[in-house]
Amino acid sequence: MSKILEFVKKKLHSDRFVSLNLKLTIVILLAAGLTVAVLGACSLLQTVVTKNVFQADFMKKKFVDQRYEELKTYIRDNGVKSTDKELLEEWMDDKKYTELIVYNSKGQVFSGGWIVDSDGTVSGDGVNLVGKQSEDTRSAQPRIENKPKIDTQHFTRDTFNRIIRFRDNSCYVYMNVYYEQAWIRFILIVSIILAVLTFFLVILKYNKAVLRRAFDIAADVKRISDGDMDSQVTVGPHDELGELAESVNRMQQALKERSLAEQAAKDANAQLITSMSHDIRTPLTSLIGYLDIIDSGRFETLEDLSRYIKSCRDKAFQLKGLSDKLFNYFLVFGAREEDSEELEVVDAGILFRQLLAEHISEIIDYDYDTNFNYQVPEQVMIRTDISGIQRVFDNLFSNIMKYANPDFNIEIKANVINGKIKLILQNHITEEAKKVESTKIGVKTCKKIIEDTGGSFHAMEEEKIYTTEILIPILSEAETQIAIAEQEEEEAAEAEAKAEAEEEENAEVKAESETGQKAGDPADGASGGPSAGPGEAGDSAGSPEEPKLRPTPGVGTVIKS
Repeated sequence: MSKILEFVKKKLHSDRFVSLNLKLTIVILLAAGLTVAVLGACSLLQTVVTKNVFQADFMKKKFVDQRYEELKTYIRDNGVKSTDKELLEEWMDDKKYTELIVYNSKGQVFSGGWIVDSDGTVSGDGVNLVGKQSEDTRSAQPRIENKPKIDTQHFTRDTFNRIIRFRDNSCYVYMNVYYEQAWIRFILIVSIILAVLTFFLVILKYNKAVLRRAFDIAADVKRISDGDMDSQVTVGPHDELGELAESVNRMQQALKERSLAEQAAKDANAQLITSMSHDIRTPLTSLIGYLDIIDSGRFETLEDLSRYIKSCRDKAFQLKGLSDKLFNYFLVFGAREEDSEELEVVDAGILFRQLLAEHISEIIDYDYDTNFNYQVPEQVMIRTDISGIQRVFDNLFSNIMKYANPDFNIEIKANVINGKIKLILQNHITEEAKKVESTKIGVKTCKKIIEDTGGSFHAMEEEKIYTTEILIPILSEAETQIAIAEQEEEEAAEAEAKAEAEEEENAEVKAESETGQKAGDPADGASGGPSAGPGEAGDSAGSPEEPKLRPTPGVGTVIKS
């Protein structure tokens, strides 16, 4: 039994997933087994006590002797004859579990009480069952033919068989007392009660454990909902409730991280606003001062006026630069998380070569020398936001042209290491640049853009050397194949949608043309629609286009995810 309980305990607390239904089935089987064990124990107890106590010779003799004495007293006090069946029945009424047979050599005179067959089966509790005599009586007494009613010479007296003197004559009497039947009935009732209690107690204990876990989870969830974000739900065994607790813990952790991120964003925004207000106030104050001088005419020559106007222009562009940085900051940090779904799968070898080549040629025009080491091969695919990457490089190289010391070379490296593309930009900074106060909006914006693509961005300054390190994970071959398949599906869907749109547009144009011809409208003419004039063509040709990547000849193209 202990091994069974240990097995059930291991099943109920296993690290593997075990459903509550399976656990309930196991508990029901356990309850049924314990119930059978209780019934078996009660049956064994009933058998042992019956044989060793109630059916023991000394106990039987004691019970039967007591009944014989009671019968003799009743016969003597009431003058009972052997034929007074009513008086004998009256005496038997309050003598439970007692069998009485009165007979002589001629046959049975009276039979009544508790009748038990020779195999121990209870036949009934009847009175005056004439003609039915127990096998014990018949086997114990030899049948005497044509003899007196009582023959003392051939009668053997024992515990159950005796000769009793009634008022009219003497008779053979067989009497037995079955107190074991009372014990059997008692132990049967007790065993049924214990079996039912055992079964339901096991089920109730299991249900109590499940409900206690549910109440604990509810209490933990309430504590979390009240604001205790450091509290977690106790997981417990791996079942449906355990999975629910794990889900609540994941939700709690996500809420906690989001709350911390929101608080950090609020603090950063507050700090940004404080710094920006100072940075904006300084040029704005100067701008107002110059405008006041110009407005009041407090200048001596036109050269002074031109200088004041130039200063106003410089301060205005300085304010514009600050507002542009602030706009980019909120554009990046205010973007939704769903924007990550708009990332594109591109060839990193082509993308970074073009971006770096463009910006390197630009800083060379500003008399900066560079050491360029590019070791990113083609067909290395990454998932990124092209416009975001362009903004990152624009910001980084803009800072280089502002703060880099032209007396030192600018180190630019790009290679593949540990499944990631590593980009390093390193330059010496001037003494004047170190004195400039900055809100570092550009750095924060770049960091956010790179992290949104799954990469990492680090900027550090050590001994007048400013280093920027960017790590971007590359896609595996399987991920690349999936991206290509998705691209083909999207292109097919776009082509189908475009074809449907063109068909609808052509149908509308044709319908309008037919309607115009029927109405006799000469404006439509035979061409079926108006043609673009020179002005429209010029506008179309002169409209600005969005900047596009200039693919290197012979290299793969950009793949959208």
